[in-house]
Amino acid sequence: MEKKIVKIENISFKVCEIPLTRKELKNLLNYHIPCLCCGEEMLHPDIYTKLMEMPELSGSALEAISVLSPYEKIMHPVERQVFNMFKTMAVKYPDKNFKELLQMKKDIHELALVKIQSVIFNKISFYRRILPKKTARQIRKLMIKTNDIIYDPEPHKPFSRRIFIYKLKNIIKNLESKKIKEEILEIARRLPRSSDEVCAFVVKNARKRSSVIALNLIHPSVGTFEHLMPKCMKGLNNSLNFALECSYCNNSRHHYPISVQIEENPYMPQNAQIQIDKLISLCKKGLCKKEYIINLQQILHILSDEMICLDISRLDV
Repeated sequence: MEKKIVKIENISFKVCEIPLTRKELKNLLNYHIPCLCCGEEMLHPDIYTKLMEMPELSGSALEAISVLSPYEKIMHPVERQVFNMFKTMAVKYPDKNFKELLQMKKDIHELALVKIQSVIFNKISFYRRILPKKTARQIRKLMIKTNDIIYDPEPHKPFSRRIFIYKLKNIIKNLESKKIKEEILEIARRLPRSSDEVCAFVVKNARKRSSVIALNLIHPSVGTFEHLMPKCMKGLNNSLNFALECSYCNNSRHHYPISVQIEENPYMPQNAQIQIDKLISLCKKGLCKKEYIINLQQILHILSDEMICLDISRLDV
């Protein structure tokens, strides 16, 4: 079998063999595996692929609801709220599709979203009083453009949280005060995402096709391979460096260290234990290899700055 050496800063340890193939690891998602980070049950990616091909998702809301109902229990909280909204509205408007139903709700949810955004933008603008003049002017210019977008009922381009934060980072990147820089970015990160607020989900998805809206209700729950050590830091591309996470948590982490991921998801250590307990149960049934679990425990312990200390004593019982 192939030998690998996993290196983390000045720490290195040998693993005799790759514990699981990609196919074997993916197969674990057939057994109701909870996400390593958020603890939500994950959907097998093959099921999601089949759903992508179903024409019913483009039809009436009632047709789409009948297809998605078996997966309601694994939807994330915001997506489940939107799905329940669809079920309620579909009773009254049985011939309308998901896009038409969201369009009916768009205006009221857009107002709610703008209220949340404006409070956050005002907090960011307050820092202009204590920032260098050039930086303050740049932030003022960014806020004027941003306000023109969010207060316009039909903007040329919709507001993008990702682009706004990117531009803000570039403006404040040279600030001497690391504390002020982090405070500003922390406020900006509170801007609602479609996965955090129903109003943001409605506004973001109202312009999309019905089938895409339907798939977005379950896409955050799709199981993925999370690179524990990011590939950009030369992390391995096999199960020595893979953990099972839902699409939402995987995408949300970006290239941040696991310690940062824990700061944003304080229950991650407990959820990681829940996942490892499930893997141990599968191991006892011959469905998961002991070596994978031991390796996962070691990697998580090191990469999390020892914040994730998994108990795998049941492996030897």
